[in-house]
Amino acid sequence: MGSRFGWWAIDSAPVTATAIAVMLIGGLPHGACDMALAATAWRTGRRLMAALVTAYIGVAAAMAMLWWLAPVLALLVFLALAALHFGEDWAMLPAGLLRLMAGLAVIATAALAAPQAVAALFTAMTASPLGTPIAAWAAAMAPMTLLVTLVGLILAWQAGNRAWVMAQTMSYACLLTLPPLIGFGVFFVGLHAPLHWRQVVRALPPMRHGAAKHQGAGLTVLVLAIWLGALWGKGLLMARPATLLLVGGDAFCLLSIVAAPHLALSLALERHVRRPGHG
Repeated sequence: MGSRFGWWAIDSAPVTATAIAVMLIGGLPHGACDMALAATAWRTGRRLMAALVTAYIGVAAAMAMLWWLAPVLALLVFLALAALHFGEDWAMLPAGLLRLMAGLAVIATAALAAPQAVAALFTAMTASPLGTPIAAWAAAMAPMTLLVTLVGLILAWQAGNRAWVMAQTMSYACLLTLPPLIGFGVFFVGLHAPLHWRQVVRALPPMRHGAAKHQGAGLTVLVLAIWLGALWGKGLLMARPATLLLVGGDAFCLLSIVAAPHLALSLALERHVRRPGHG
């Protein structure tokens, strides 16, 4: 029996189910305002906006199809997407390899702290024994990625971003000491999502804040409803620990499906903002 949280062990079914729910409900909305950001950045008309929405859905559908046809490859793509996306949080590091390593540190730290649990999660996501060596590879990357993270924390501290440093340190403490689903949930909802919400608020005109929040809430509810329907069809809406592992794996698959177009649009927006003459 693991450490206790109230009446339940920290790795018990109720705590794990709560962690999955918090991770999705608290994490999905920050990426659900992408169309509002695109409309603000490009000031698009209806025809171009329809094309953007179609492309956005197409990228998500391609990621979903990859999970169906080649789940091991989909897992590798997901890990790369996660590293790229989380690396965007490290504005104090040069873009490129250093940010990629800092982003990968989130996954690598969890794999280093709980190799069996991460291997089981990756195996559940891929339905393949190859999940175990992929988890081992992620754990092997931990020393390098944590070193880059430490450099980033030092630079952030020297720049006066001490609240950021303390929040990151607490997140990594959770990744090192808590089960992976819970530790990642703390990082995703407690640090990553709020950071991006602040970026959304800064990027949107004040008059669009309310509409963006409604859009984010509505799309989050829609995505979760579709996902719960899929879980129901698979017979996974049960409280057994083995089932919860599959549900957790499905939750990360869902995150990868929505993260793929979110990251693609984020990169396009970044290039648009940096374009000479933008203004």
